[in-house]
Amino acid sequence: MLVPILLYHQIGYSQIKDNQYYVSPEEFENQMALLYAWGYRTITVQQLAIAILNGAELPVKPIVLTFDDGNDNAYTRVFPILQKYGFTGTAYIVYNYVGATNYMNKDQIRELYQAGWEIGSHSISHVDLTKRTDRQEAEIIDSKKKLESLLDVPIYTFAYPFGAYDNLSLYYMDFAGYIAAVGLGPAMYQGPGNIYYLYRRDIKGTYDLKTFAQFLPWQGDLEDLSVITTVIP
Repeated sequence: MLVPILLYHQIGYSQIKDNQYYVSPEEFENQMALLYAWGYRTITVQQLAIAILNGAELPVKPIVLTFDDGNDNAYTRVFPILQKYGFTGTAYIVYNYVGATNYMNKDQIRELYQAGWEIGSHSISHVDLTKRTDRQEAEIIDSKKKLESLLDVPIYTFAYPFGAYDNLSLYYMDFAGYIAAVGLGPAMYQGPGNIYYLYRRDIKGTYDLKTFAQFLPWQGDLEDLSVITTVIP
């Protein structure tokens, strides 16, 4: 099925010029306004997986918004903007980062969950699983258990650090009981064949709104992008 999944890391301002991992709050809100104006409605990775596996109904123009690492700006900046448009996201949390400086604490993460967000695992310590195969069991299986115990929320999906995985990763993914996992890639067709490596488009801070729009399968009038700014429902 055709469902774009977008990946964000930081919504904020970087001291390094053109840092691709930082999207400014203004640009992010313009992107969300564009999605809303063009009729997109958000679903979580869990909801997408259920649709793939069980045939659940989705919105006419579904889109998944994912936020990796558990940075605190997912709560302070992203959360209010998404609420304005009636959107939700999927936050992928690194267990060791919970409550650390510049990362969300467990109460903030739980508040996202209670507002309709999905909370997923992004491993225990954010290592490259293909370079540390000795860590895969703990990073994949134990992270699910530890996050569920710490946050008291169910964990159904996983995001591979750096988008890196191998056959052993897939084995542990199934063994742990995840229903889906996400990686990287420009494709937007998701299905049973890639349920443990759903494709995500990394949204870089250097993209303008017209570049962002080109990643969307259902488009409005590209000539009118200049007026799509901070559309409030």
